[in-house]
Amino acid sequence: MKKFVLGLMVLALGAACASAGVSIDWAVAFGAYSHEAADLTSSVESDSILANYQVTWQLIYAGANNLADPIDIGNVAGGWVSGDDVVWGSRVITGIGVPAGDGTTFDTWMLRTGGNAPHDDLTWNTAGFVYQRLYENPVQAGAWYYQSGLVALNTSYEVGDAQQSAYLEGDPLTTAGVQPNQQVGTPIPEPATMSLLGLGALAMALRRRR
Repeated sequence: MKKFVLGLMVLALGAACASAGVSIDWAVAFGAYSHEAADLTSSVESDSILANYQVTWQLIYAGANNLADPIDIGNVAGGWVSGDDVVWGSRVITGIGVPAGDGTTFDTWMLRTGGNAPHDDLTWNTAGFVYQRLYENPVQAGAWYYQSGLVALNTSYEVGDAQQSAYLEGDPLTTAGVQPNQQVGTPIPEPATMSLLGLGALAMALRRRR
Protein backbone atom coordinates (compact mmCIF):
# COMPACT_ATOMS: atom_id res chain seq x y z
CA MET A 1 0.00 0.00 0.00
CA LYS A 2 2.83 2.37 0.87
CA LYS A 3 4.49 1.71 -2.49
CA PHE A 4 1.18 2.42 -4.25
CA VAL A 5 0.71 5.74 -2.43
CA LEU A 6 4.35 6.65 -3.09
CA GLY A 7 3.86 5.87 -6.76
CA LEU A 8 0.80 8.14 -6.93
CA MET A 9 2.78 10.94 -5.27
CA VAL A 10 5.59 10.58 -7.83
CA LEU A 11 3.09 10.67 -10.70
CA ALA A 12 1.39 13.75 -9.26
CA LEU A 13 4.74 15.48 -8.82
CA GLY A 14 5.74 14.59 -12.38
CA ALA A 15 2.45 15.96 -13.74
CA ALA A 16 2.91 19.20 -11.78
CA CYS A 17 6.45 19.61 -13.09
CA ALA A 18 5.36 18.84 -16.64
CA SER A 19 2.79 21.63 -16.53
CA ALA A 20 5.34 24.25 -15.50
CA GLY A 21 6.69 26.46 -18.22
CA VAL A 22 6.41 29.96 -19.59
CA SER A 23 3.79 32.09 -21.28
CA ILE A 24 4.64 35.36 -23.00
CA ASP A 25 2.01 37.91 -24.00
CA TRP A 26 3.44 38.62 -27.44
CA ALA A 27 1.91 41.88 -28.64
CA VAL A 28 2.41 45.47 -29.75
CA ALA A 29 1.34 48.04 -27.18
CA PHE A 30 1.22 51.32 -29.13
CA GLY A 31 1.40 50.31 -32.78
CA ALA A 32 4.23 49.83 -35.28
CA TYR A 33 5.46 52.41 -37.81
CA SER A 34 7.60 52.05 -40.92
CA HIS A 35 11.18 53.28 -40.73
CA GLU A 36 10.30 56.24 -42.99
CA ALA A 37 7.62 57.57 -40.63
CA ALA A 38 8.55 60.91 -39.07
CA ASP A 39 5.88 61.00 -36.35
CA LEU A 40 5.39 57.94 -34.15
CA THR A 41 2.17 59.33 -32.70
CA SER A 42 0.69 59.92 -36.15
CA SER A 43 -2.68 58.50 -37.17
CA VAL A 44 -1.89 58.79 -40.89
CA GLU A 45 -2.16 55.28 -42.29
CA SER A 46 0.76 55.76 -44.67
CA ASP A 47 3.04 55.92 -41.60
CA SER A 48 2.01 52.46 -40.39
CA ILE A 49 4.30 49.51 -41.00
CA LEU A 50 1.68 47.19 -42.54
CA ALA A 51 0.60 49.86 -45.02
CA ASN A 52 4.14 49.75 -46.43
CA TYR A 53 5.74 46.38 -45.74
CA GLN A 54 5.19 42.74 -45.00
CA VAL A 55 6.91 41.95 -41.71
CA THR A 56 8.63 39.10 -39.91
CA TRP A 57 8.05 39.23 -36.17
CA GLN A 58 10.13 37.00 -33.90
CA LEU A 59 10.08 35.97 -30.26
CA ILE A 60 13.65 34.93 -29.39
CA TYR A 61 15.13 33.13 -26.38
CA ALA A 62 18.39 34.87 -25.48
CA GLY A 63 20.17 31.70 -24.42
CA ALA A 64 22.28 30.94 -21.38
CA ASN A 65 24.26 34.20 -21.50
CA ASN A 66 21.10 36.36 -21.31
CA LEU A 67 22.36 38.63 -24.09
CA ALA A 68 20.76 39.39 -27.44
CA ASP A 69 23.32 38.08 -29.92
CA PRO A 70 23.90 39.90 -33.24
CA ILE A 71 21.95 39.07 -36.39
CA ASP A 72 23.52 36.44 -38.64
CA ILE A 73 22.02 37.15 -42.05
CA GLY A 74 23.55 33.90 -43.34
CA ASN A 75 21.57 31.77 -40.87
CA VAL A 76 18.32 31.83 -42.82
CA ALA A 77 17.13 28.41 -41.61
CA GLY A 78 17.72 29.40 -37.97
CA GLY A 79 15.87 32.70 -38.23
CA TRP A 80 18.94 34.96 -38.69
CA VAL A 81 20.06 34.55 -35.06
CA SER A 82 23.62 33.93 -33.90
CA GLY A 83 25.34 32.55 -30.82
CA ASP A 84 23.07 30.53 -28.55
CA ASP A 85 19.91 32.52 -29.34
CA VAL A 86 16.89 30.49 -30.48
CA VAL A 87 13.78 31.70 -32.31
CA TRP A 88 10.87 30.45 -30.20
CA GLY A 89 8.14 31.74 -32.46
CA SER A 90 7.82 33.66 -35.70
CA ARG A 91 4.93 35.45 -37.40
CA VAL A 92 5.10 36.49 -41.02
CA ILE A 93 2.40 39.13 -41.50
CA THR A 94 1.67 39.70 -45.18
CA GLY A 95 -1.07 42.28 -44.87
CA ILE A 96 -3.75 44.01 -42.81
CA GLY A 97 -6.22 41.42 -41.55
CA VAL A 98 -4.35 38.54 -43.23
CA PRO A 99 -3.81 35.73 -40.68
CA ALA A 100 -0.23 34.93 -39.70
CA GLY A 101 0.87 31.31 -39.41
CA ASP A 102 -0.70 30.99 -35.95
CA GLY A 103 -4.00 32.48 -37.14
CA THR A 104 -3.48 35.86 -35.45
CA THR A 105 -4.67 38.92 -37.38
CA PHE A 106 -3.61 42.56 -37.06
CA ASP A 107 -4.82 45.98 -38.12
CA THR A 108 -2.78 48.54 -40.05
CA TRP A 109 -0.89 49.53 -36.85
CA MET A 110 -0.10 45.87 -36.06
CA LEU A 111 -2.48 45.83 -33.11
CA ARG A 112 -4.09 42.41 -32.71
CA THR A 113 -7.63 42.05 -34.06
CA GLY A 114 -8.05 38.29 -33.77
CA GLY A 115 -6.36 35.07 -32.74
CA ASN A 116 -4.04 34.42 -29.82
CA ALA A 117 -1.41 36.85 -28.55
CA PRO A 118 0.37 34.58 -26.01
CA HIS A 119 3.18 32.17 -26.80
CA ASP A 120 2.83 29.24 -24.38
CA ASP A 121 5.47 26.61 -23.75
CA LEU A 122 4.65 24.37 -20.80
CA THR A 123 7.78 22.25 -21.31
CA TRP A 124 10.26 25.12 -20.92
CA ASN A 125 11.68 25.31 -17.39
CA THR A 126 15.10 26.87 -17.96
CA ALA A 127 15.50 30.38 -16.61
CA GLY A 128 16.62 33.06 -19.01
CA PHE A 129 15.43 36.02 -21.05
CA VAL A 130 13.48 36.59 -24.24
CA TYR A 131 13.32 39.52 -26.66
CA GLN A 132 11.63 40.36 -29.93
CA ARG A 133 12.73 41.46 -33.39
CA LEU A 134 10.50 43.06 -35.99
CA TYR A 135 11.84 43.08 -39.57
CA GLU A 136 10.53 44.92 -42.60
CA ASN A 137 10.51 42.21 -45.27
CA PRO A 138 12.44 41.09 -47.18
CA VAL A 139 15.00 40.22 -44.49
CA GLN A 140 18.35 40.94 -46.12
CA ALA A 141 21.43 43.11 -45.76
CA GLY A 142 20.30 46.71 -45.44
CA ALA A 143 16.77 45.83 -44.28
CA TRP A 144 15.38 47.75 -41.32
CA TYR A 145 14.42 46.11 -38.02
CA TYR A 146 13.44 46.88 -34.42
CA GLN A 147 14.79 44.99 -31.41
CA SER A 148 13.12 45.08 -28.01
CA GLY A 149 14.74 44.88 -24.61
CA LEU A 150 15.13 41.64 -22.67
CA VAL A 151 12.31 40.22 -20.52
CA ALA A 152 13.13 37.75 -17.73
CA LEU A 153 11.23 34.47 -17.87
CA ASN A 154 8.99 33.23 -15.10
CA THR A 155 9.30 29.47 -15.48
CA SER A 156 6.58 28.66 -12.93
CA TYR A 157 3.73 29.44 -15.33
CA GLU A 158 0.83 26.99 -15.29
CA VAL A 159 -2.40 26.93 -17.28
CA GLY A 160 -4.67 29.70 -16.04
CA ASP A 161 -1.88 31.97 -14.80
CA ALA A 162 -1.60 35.50 -16.16
CA GLN A 163 0.87 35.79 -19.05
CA GLN A 164 4.10 37.68 -18.66
CA SER A 165 4.32 40.99 -20.49
CA ALA A 166 6.71 40.98 -23.46
CA TYR A 167 5.20 43.84 -25.40
CA LEU A 168 6.93 45.78 -28.11
CA GLU A 169 6.34 48.95 -26.10
CA GLY A 170 8.11 51.75 -27.93
CA ASP A 171 8.38 54.82 -25.72
CA PRO A 172 5.93 54.45 -22.79
CA LEU A 173 6.44 58.10 -21.77
CA THR A 174 4.94 59.40 -25.00
CA THR A 175 2.89 56.29 -25.86
CA ALA A 176 4.71 56.31 -29.18
CA GLY A 177 4.81 53.19 -31.31
CA VAL A 178 7.78 51.05 -32.25
CA GLN A 179 9.76 51.73 -35.39
CA PRO A 180 12.49 49.75 -37.15
CA ASN A 181 15.50 51.92 -36.36
CA GLN A 182 18.45 49.66 -37.17
CA GLN A 183 19.71 48.11 -40.38
CA VAL A 184 20.88 44.57 -40.97
CA GLY A 185 24.59 44.59 -41.68
CA THR A 186 26.37 43.08 -44.65
CA PRO A 187 27.30 39.42 -44.00
CA ILE A 188 30.97 38.79 -43.19
CA PRO A 189 32.53 36.41 -45.77
CA GLU A 190 33.72 33.04 -44.47
CA PRO A 191 37.53 32.43 -44.38
CA ALA A 192 37.34 30.24 -47.51
CA THR A 193 35.50 32.99 -49.37
CA MET A 194 38.04 35.56 -48.19
CA SER A 195 40.87 33.34 -49.47
CA LEU A 196 39.24 33.08 -52.90
CA LEU A 197 38.74 36.84 -53.01
CA GLY A 198 42.39 37.34 -52.06
CA LEU A 199 43.58 34.96 -54.79
CA GLY A 200 41.36 36.77 -57.32
CA ALA A 201 42.80 40.14 -56.33
CA LEU A 202 46.35 38.74 -56.57
CA ALA A 203 45.66 37.32 -60.04
CA MET A 204 44.30 40.67 -61.20
CA ALA A 205 47.36 42.48 -59.84
CA LEU A 206 49.75 40.07 -61.61
CA ARG A 207 47.83 40.41 -64.85
CA ARG A 208 48.05 44.20 -64.71
CA ARG A 209 51.80 44.04 -64.00
CA ARG A 210 52.34 41.96 -67.14
